[in-house]
Amino acid sequence: MSEIVRYVLIALFVVVLFVGFLIWRRAWRRRRRGKQGESEVAHILGGNVKGKQYVLNNLLFEREGQSCQIDHVLINEGGIWVIETKNLSGVIRGDEASHDWEQILRGGELRHTFYNPVKQNSKHIIQLQKALKAGDVFQNVVVFLHNADIRNVSAKEVCSVSELKTVLSRRTNVSLSSSERKGYYQKLKKLKRGSKISERQHVRNIKAKKKLIKKGICPRCGGKLLRREGKEGSYLECSAFPKCKFNTK
Repeated sequence: MSEIVRYVLIALFVVVLFVGFLIWRRAWRRRRRGKQGESEVAHILGGNVKGKQYVLNNLLFEREGQSCQIDHVLINEGGIWVIETKNLSGVIRGDEASHDWEQILRGGELRHTFYNPVKQNSKHIIQLQKALKAGDVFQNVVVFLHNADIRNVSAKEVCSVSELKTVLSRRTNVSLSSSERKGYYQKLKKLKRGSKISERQHVRNIKAKKKLIKKGICPRCGGKLLRREGKEGSYLECSAFPKCKFNTK
């Protein structure tokens, strides 16, 4: 092997390492921002107050072959509050019906889309309803941290972190007794303790799920995904519906 070829290979190796490092650092910073945001919300929620409120942070569990991670669950008289934390900066645009929302940075120079967090949290609630065998006792809350401008968001489930305490103390159409609150909390603790999945495996599951969907394969049963048209636009649905109820709404 000539010296020139050797130097070229070494240079390529260095470039690959550098690019890999940049990708890793970006992912690490994103995870760190997420954890910082979750810590702030956890501080606001506080701890358990016997007979009054119960809190679970980072609830990770598996159900029907799918892993589910919920940032926070608060149980009080007003119901079971399922809270999704978003530590994003810039201007956020979206509404309840849209499949994707938009993050706008640098005065519009950079734009990113992300899955509607209200819909994301609704799916978390569905999994909890099944796991707890509970009815309509859930409250959907998506909280954005200080760096997000959410004035262009039209969704009643969304609030800023400064509004969170007020939102959690509002009256709802649910009234859980002290024994019901404790009972749901015990079930959630058991669900969390019984989970054998790690956060790293959960992330891998999400990536694998996205790859299957991209290939048109149902991640739940392995069937074929078909494109459907609905009131909110097109979406993918498993060809085995209604036996398999997976969809990307």
